[in-house]
Amino acid sequence: MENRSLKNKRIIISAGASGIGLATAKICLLRGAYVYLCDLDYKSLNKLNKNPFINKRLFTFLCDASNENQVSELFKKIKMKTKKIDALINNVGIAGPTGSLEKIKSKDWENTLQVDLNSHFYFTKRAIPLIKKSKNGSIINISSTAGILGFPLR
Repeated sequence: MENRSLKNKRIIISAGASGIGLATAKICLLRGAYVYLCDLDYKSLNKLNKNPFINKRLFTFLCDASNENQVSELFKKIKMKTKKIDALINNVGIAGPTGSLEKIKSKDWENTLQVDLNSHFYFTKRAIPLIKKSKNGSIINISSTAGILGFPLR
C-alpha cells in the first residue's frame, strides 16, 4: 500500500469510535491528519479519550448522526476548532430490521432511513461550506454490501 501523506488534512468521520470508522481514523492519524470523530456510543468514545496513546490530533464528539439538530451542533463545535475540512467520511449505518415486510414495524423502517440515508444528507450539507474552503476536498460515503446486493428478508 502506498503511504500517502495526509499531513495536516482535516477529516470528519461519522460513527468513528469503533469498527471501520475507528480503523479509518487510526490510518488518517498515522498519516498526519487531524480527525474529528463522532459517534453515538458514549462508552467507546470515553474509552478512546482515556487512551494515553491517542494522538493529540484526534477530537471526539458525542453525536446522534440521525438527529439533524445534533449534527448541526457538532458542526458548530468543529468550526470552533477549524475553518476548513479536507474530507468528510460518512461512515454511519445500521443493518435495520430483518423480516417479512408485513411484520416490520414502520418505526424500525423509518429509523433505518434516518440513520442510513438522512444522516449522510445532514453531514454533507454542513460539510460542503467547509470543504469548499479547502479547494480540493472529498466526500466519501461508505456502504456495506447490503447497499449493492440483495439479502433475503431485507
